[in-house]
Amino acid sequence: MTASAPEDFLAFRDRHDRGLTEPHGILSQVGLHWIDPADGAHEIEGVPGTWRREGDVLEAEWEGEALELLADAPEALVEHHGEHTRVTVGAAADVRLACFGEDVQIDVIRRGDRIGLRLLDPSAPRRTAFEGVPTFDHDPDAVLTGTFVPRPAEVTVGSVLPWLTSEVPSPGIARFTVGGRNVDLVVTGRSTLVFTDETSGTESADWRQVEARIDGDRIEVDLNRALNFPSAFSTSATCPRPPEGNHLPVPVRAGERRVEPTNR
Repeated sequence: MTASAPEDFLAFRDRHDRGLTEPHGILSQVGLHWIDPADGAHEIEGVPGTWRREGDVLEAEWEGEALELLADAPEALVEHHGEHTRVTVGAAADVRLACFGEDVQIDVIRRGDRIGLRLLDPSAPRRTAFEGVPTFDHDPDAVLTGTFVPRPAEVTVGSVLPWLTSEVPSPGIARFTVGGRNVDLVVTGRSTLVFTDETSGTESADWRQVEARIDGDRIEVDLNRALNFPSAFSTSATCPRPPEGNHLPVPVRAGERRVEPTNR
């Protein structure tokens, strides 16, 4: 087993906390509005313009300088008619579309068969009052080493939204012995472990993620680097849940602690 170095942990925490405070990052999420095709062209409280969904396309219209466009072709098609602007968004990926007010930015996001507007406000109290994510004390022994079994597949996972599932790539399985029990965890992405443990939902977030180091058939993970998902901070997040069965049958008092998600 490789011990976790406290100086590396402190440097990692500093980088991560600084990243969270980016002006339009996780801590600036202040709203999420799903656009219902049945509503036709309509206004959204606190957001300039009118918004309409037609099939897989989102249309926005506004007068004058109510919105400042941030996206352009091919993500957004723009039509100007005097003081009137119409924008059509058909891109399959998320788009940073526009901004208004004191640099509040609008993301157009697609999740499942829905299209939504996520608002990002640098003046959100969650961001301006941020003093770092609370963590458990560094534990030099909170490192798991095990066997990596290549098994490429697409894995269906749920999300913080009860109606949303998605397919995520998995390179294989991580096998550990934890608390005297053999545990298989599905690795997702390139080398990410999304997991729950016996502190989940109480001392720690409902689930967390940590990057593993894979070297051939060996896998190692430093649980001091376990991180919360955006949904641990913001009620506007759409984060994936762990693959089924990704549970460590011990209390993992390492990494980030639970925080209370807020609207702002």
